[in-house]
Amino acid sequence: MENNSVSKVNFAIENALSGNLKFKSSKDKLQELKTVANQFESIFVNELLKQARKSKIAEGLFDSQAEDTFNSMIDQEFSRVLSDKSNFGIAEALFEQFKNNVGANRKK
Repeated sequence: MENNSVSKVNFAIENALSGNLKFKSSKDKLQELKTVANQFESIFVNELLKQARKSKIAEGLFDSQAEDTFNSMIDQEFSRVLSDKSNFGIAEALFEQFKNNVGANRKK
């Protein structure tokens, strides 16, 4: 599932950078950039949760492959919800950094 999220973000970034969005309005491009930035933030938070789970403090009493799968799924959902509901600032920083590039494509 994690690779699927990463693939979606990579695809969106590649489309944005390659100019395949040239027929979309500036507003659509900015919305897509915001979506990609939010997806990146979600992946980043997911990596933080995975690393926290790997720490010695997080070792469970009943370690099993099923528990690992469950933890991976719950971490992915937590990261999505956290990035949607919380303000980590990563998505906003990425959006601010790249929004001028979207505007530059419009002038071509």
